[in-house]
Amino acid sequence: MKQIIKNHYKSFSRFTVVGAMNTVIDFGVFAILFYWFELSPVVSHICAFFVALINSFIFNAIWTFKNLKRDQLIRQMSRFYMVGIIGLLLSTPVVKYLSLFFHPLIAKIAAMAVSFIWNYIGSWIFVFKDKPEKNALE
Repeated sequence: MKQIIKNHYKSFSRFTVVGAMNTVIDFGVFAILFYWFELSPVVSHICAFFVALINSFIFNAIWTFKNLKRDQLIRQMSRFYMVGIIGLLLSTPVVKYLSLFFHPLIAKIAAMAVSFIWNYIGSWIFVFKDKPEKNALE
């Protein structure tokens, strides 16, 4: 149990650093689309989310979980993007409804917080977690 906590502390810390970088990308793209192109908060959120998601896969696979497998790249990417889409489905209603009462940038921050924990757990369990080999116990 102690080793699991230690491993998660390290990967969660790295996930947080990657998340901060993705937050800057996500928030920046959102602001550009919302202010310069005058898109709705929801459309801006969705577009910004996907730009940051691409960056997130690369850095989480290579650095956070250190588990990018060339022979399973398509499977890992598919699972990562499915986890991301679920995070998008969790965060989009937050943007939509909070932007009715608060500034859209506040709504965007709240939405990012909502999806953060899901994205870590989903990435670890469904995408980058090492599966025990069948013959490892023999």
